[in-house]
Amino acid sequence: MEDFETLHNMMDDKEKGMSRADRIFYLSIPPHIFTSVAECASKAASSKTGWTRMIVEKPFGRDLESFRSLSNELYQYLEEEQIYRIDHYLGKELIENLTVLRFANLVFEPLWSRDYIRSVQVIFSENFGTEGGGGYFDQYGIIR
Repeated sequence: MEDFETLHNMMDDKEKGMSRADRIFYLSIPPHIFTSVAECASKAASSKTGWTRMIVEKPFGRDLESFRSLSNELYQYLEEEQIYRIDHYLGKELIENLTVLRFANLVFEPLWSRDYIRSVQVIFSENFGTEGGGGYFDQYGIIR
């Protein structure tokens, strides 16, 4: 929880002087920690002046029952309107093509400008490769 409080303070510093600050958290993490991260982020790092949303990268459960169970756990801390479930390959493509998306889509182009967006931060913080990741794929993803 302390790390999320630190994150909240850092974001507050960046948002000083803004009348509204919306926050989106992109959870590209193993499914067994979605709930604890959502809890910490919603309690300690939610926007005080705007909305808070979370993008949850799949896999989101192994079947309908585990999907419902995970959804119900998240509903303790988030409303359905705050949760976006996304396939990790779609997320990767979106991040890689933000510029293309902005200029190719007449809806986004006038809104995605310096007049409406103060900053965008994309952080890739993994300091390891795929070694040891086989256990993850035993339960999710490609092998399953």
